[in-house]
Amino acid sequence: MCVFLRVLILFIFFSITAIPVSAQYEGIIYGKIVLKDKTTLTGPIKWSGGQMLWSDILLVSKQNSYILNYLNKRQLSELNDKNAGEGLDWQFMNLWKDKLPERQHELLCRFGDISFIHITGAAQAQIFLKSGSKIRVATNEAENRHLGKDLLIYDGKLRKLKWANISKVIFQASPPNFKPFDGKLLYGTVSTSAGELTGFIQWDKIKFLTSQKLQGKLNNSQENSKYEFESIEAIEKRDIGALVKFRSDQKVFLKNNRDVNRSNRGIVVMHPHWGRAIVEWDAFRSLRFKEVPENLGYDEYPKPRRIYATVRTTEGKIYKGNCTFDLDEDWDMELLEGSSSNVHFQVPFSQVSKISPLGADESKVVLKNNKVLILGRHNDITDKNWGLIVWLADSKYQYLPWNKVDEIVFR
Repeated sequence: MCVFLRVLILFIFFSITAIPVSAQYEGIIYGKIVLKDKTTLTGPIKWSGGQMLWSDILLVSKQNSYILNYLNKRQLSELNDKNAGEGLDWQFMNLWKDKLPERQHELLCRFGDISFIHITGAAQAQIFLKSGSKIRVATNEAENRHLGKDLLIYDGKLRKLKWANISKVIFQASPPNFKPFDGKLLYGTVSTSAGELTGFIQWDKIKFLTSQKLQGKLNNSQENSKYEFESIEAIEKRDIGALVKFRSDQKVFLKNNRDVNRSNRGIVVMHPHWGRAIVEWDAFRSLRFKEVPENLGYDEYPKPRRIYATVRTTEGKIYKGNCTFDLDEDWDMELLEGSSSNVHFQVPFSQVSKISPLGADESKVVLKNNKVLILGRHNDITDKNWGLIVWLADSKYQYLPWNKVDEIVFR
């Protein structure tokens, strides 16, 4: 049976008897889907890109972004020159000063940050944040599964709903006695080359329940051995495989399977308080499972605020105010991206204390929990960043190209 079908079957295994309130399932996406015929369905939701947890990502493109209108011809020309250096095809643009540089304006946020989504077209929607603010979005060219596709909901019966029939998706905290799976959510601490990370776990990006199985070959066996995560206490990378420690104190060494070698697509660690990280196998050291703490559900994602920053330039000038970062991010629930030691971080701006560029290829990022990261490999924190606009008093503003930024301190 394929992985998708197994997860689908797990999705419908609801408990038939009442159980005590459990923190185990607070992390599951839950809410109401209102159809165009006014029918309302309530229950756990599986989004079209496979997202089932509040910490999962919605990736879409913002519509009607006029931010480039605030730049003058010289500034636009410099951005065009930067894009030309990235090897883009500008033969039809000619790079004249009055041509606008092209780049998708992405909205990258977690489902826990959203109040509701209003469907407005085949691949368009309006996203309403918990603050009440609205963002018009469309399908992102790089990830077209997030809008316009069928959704799944379980309201006593598993239902597949066509996008064209949906009016709104309204998110809310799950109720007491909520137990949607035959299995608990995976949660633990991952040791990596970039330090320790604690949160919900997705093993190989798709396994997130204790009832799912870790696979690998024992010794010279030709067949995969399979072990439910429920029975596993810890996993440690060893040579060409992994040492698996069970709660029974037994140990096995597994190899020759994507679950336990470099073919692994990544170990995802997610937490409402600090964000999300994708740990490549080369960066992975070990994982120790833990029980899920309480209060990690929908209500732990606060109302977004505008990004507010104090920016010091390389010339020593100081600018304070609401900030549009990389000419793209306006809200503190949007995600700062960058990689360190084969770990890719996605951190809400609300959890970022300070950013200091360190040359063209990386930046020093200090989080509000005092964790320090040296991040690279992404537009947000390299010289591919398009710069910042700081919105000053009396309708004034200041554009700052990235190479003029010495330090950004966030509220």
